[in-house]
Amino acid sequence: MSAARPNLARRPFVDSRPANVTAAVLLLAALVMTATSVRTVASYLDDSKKSREAVASLRAEIEKLEASRRETEKKLARFDLDGMMAGTEEANALARLRAFSWSRFLTRLEKTLPNDVRVETIGLVRESESGGARPAAAGADESIVTLGLVSRDPDGLPRLLRAFYASPWFDAPTPLSEDGGERGSAEGRLLSVEGLYRDREVKP
Repeated sequence: MSAARPNLARRPFVDSRPANVTAAVLLLAALVMTATSVRTVASYLDDSKKSREAVASLRAEIEKLEASRRETEKKLARFDLDGMMAGTEEANALARLRAFSWSRFLTRLEKTLPNDVRVETIGLVRESESGGARPAAAGADESIVTLGLVSRDPDGLPRLLRAFYASPWFDAPTPLSEDGGERGSAEGRLLSVEGLYRDREVKP
């Protein structure tokens, strides 16, 4: 039996299918990654454009508001706001004085004061003119009243304060002065009191 002789005319066979499949998979992965990168870049550029447009819109709106503010300040600069406020306060004070009933006030004052106290002076003081610690009127139905009184009782001031606190129309009496000099020895003690007068009864 003779040995097998090699056939030199036949090429050796090589199986290239696994290499082809690997190359195809790598190519497909590269294409997918490229497409994903392109979409990411496109989305970033689109969002960046929208952000720039939003910032530009906000800047334009801010500039418009600033221009409106400057225009408003120019218009307000033409008016004397302090003078207008002072005029308003004076008008309100005059309105309160016109609405003030002196007859009702005097009747209530007579009912409130002790019998041995005589009235010498009566005044209405606006809050803006008060120079010290004075009771502040809280509404249009309240007034700051100053009274100059003469009392024949040496303890007239404490009695007067108690009468004011018990009154439904007067409140927060503040003694301003008390004098028992030469005139006081003949006619009584001179008292000066300030307090709130309410046109509307608030205390029982």
